[in-house]
Amino acid sequence: MNEKSALKSSWAVAFTVASVWFGTHVGGGFASGNQVIQYFANYGWTAVIYPIIAMGILAVVMNIMMKFAKVNGFDNYKDTYRALYPKPWMEVFFEIFYIVIVLAAMAAAVAGAGEVLANFLGIPYVGASKVIMNLIIVAILILLSIFGVKLVIAASTVLSVGIIVITAIMVILGLTADFDAIAAQMTGEYGVELAKYTVAPGTAIWKGIFVYAAFQCVSIPPMIAASKDLSVKGVKRANILGWLMNGLALAASGWMLSKWYPLLAALAGTEDYATCLGIPNQTVLTIVGIKWALVAFSVLLFCAFMSTCVTLVYTMIQRFEGKLFPKVIKAQKVREILVGGIAIGLCFLLSLLGLSGIIKYAYGYDGYLALLVIVIPAFVWGIPKTKKALAAQKAE
Repeated sequence: MNEKSALKSSWAVAFTVASVWFGTHVGGGFASGNQVIQYFANYGWTAVIYPIIAMGILAVVMNIMMKFAKVNGFDNYKDTYRALYPKPWMEVFFEIFYIVIVLAAMAAAVAGAGEVLANFLGIPYVGASKVIMNLIIVAILILLSIFGVKLVIAASTVLSVGIIVITAIMVILGLTADFDAIAAQMTGEYGVELAKYTVAPGTAIWKGIFVYAAFQCVSIPPMIAASKDLSVKGVKRANILGWLMNGLALAASGWMLSKWYPLLAALAGTEDYATCLGIPNQTVLTIVGIKWALVAFSVLLFCAFMSTCVTLVYTMIQRFEGKLFPKVIKAQKVREILVGGIAIGLCFLLSLLGLSGIIKYAYGYDGYLALLVIVIPAFVWGIPKTKKALAAQKAE
């Protein structure tokens, strides 16, 4: 094996590619705890196991598609999916999934930032205050999109590292806190009983394993692009590492929040904690009472949400600016403003569902679509077409 091939399949290079998946997954939505509560923690002890299975399924799908792209010489998802489907035009199915999940992620970031800000200021994130907070976020987003795109993109890596570190600290604090004493004190103070876990084994498997893995297929495009210098063996290693990194991080968060879920769900029925399940990790830190961690988490999570907003608005502008009637609207800057304005407007309207609503409905239903147009096709067409391409290469 020569030096070049060793580099392309080494665990070190594979880890770099796996980190792209990890960075896509472990953003503001994950760090808020909302996804983990809805898809895992409310079902109890399975919150430690199902995340690992879900990420395992995603790793298999990712490996199939990355290997398919590799043996066919593709380095982007558009060419990959045009070749995967029986008809090239069917690639539009992936486009629909991708655009919906990107818009939903933008809306979730707006709603998440608004809720973090409201919680930090002690303002209930409901009714008119929700609209006002989201409008404030949209105003900041517009300013950053006009004047600070390069700064935000440059700072995104630092923010990602910061949110990962503070989330890890928060998980440790949540697991080591004296939950029984805190729960006894708070249930007595608010006159509530600890809530029971949701008993729905079939739904827990469907949502926590299949739907969650499906909408996380949003990581496939950046992984295909990032793996262009990997060998087939390197692709396999990247997905093994990505499975472990994402699965264990998700399981750790699920473990911590499943411990706190009975108290959080009980407190959600009180006036003081009516929105506590919106950003559950922030609520846990508020209850535990470690001020520095709460401030650091709130600031970093807010910045992570804003970074996600700006980056995705920029992505949408780059993607659609050239398609917005260029023969009629000749000025590129005008087209960019129009695309950005449309994207931000749609996201503001969708953000009024709140972070919980977006994650439940937009992510959930897009996950159903992904099962049909991404997960199943990977097995039906991806595997046999890859085998055929490899056989043809060996025959040459």
